[in-house]
Amino acid sequence: MATTVKTTTETIYYKGTMGFAPNLLATVVNFSLLVHPDNHTVSGTVRINVGTDKKSYSGKVSGTVYATGLNDIVKVISLHGHIPSDNKLTPLEFPFEANMALKADWSGEGGFSFQGQHDEKVPVKGSVFNLDSAAE
Repeated sequence: MATTVKTTTETIYYKGTMGFAPNLLATVVNFSLLVHPDNHTVSGTVRINVGTDKKSYSGKVSGTVYATGLNDIVKVISLHGHIPSDNKLTPLEFPFEANMALKADWSGEGGFSFQGQHDEKVPVKGSVFNLDSAAE
């Protein structure tokens, strides 16, 4: 007699914005992430809109997610990646790093570093969709 064990892997699709979107000169990061809380991993893409030069840069990122016990902050996400330049003649990749401290509703505060610019205490807003999958 065989027994079957079902395990559920939680996967969360998290899409949102980090930065002061109403300020036209501000750098704003739009992100689309797959969050796997069970194994503490995050992967996805970011689009960085640099307000001062009106350019957008897109690339892949990965990172970690951890639960916290800090007041209303329930999780922290750390991201890193190398974002390619938009110039075909000079195939440079710019380092990108970001951190987010999130509440239960997945809003919060964060910071990021890109092209020598470092912004802290910027608002983070987003929406989540649960993509649970069951395996036998």
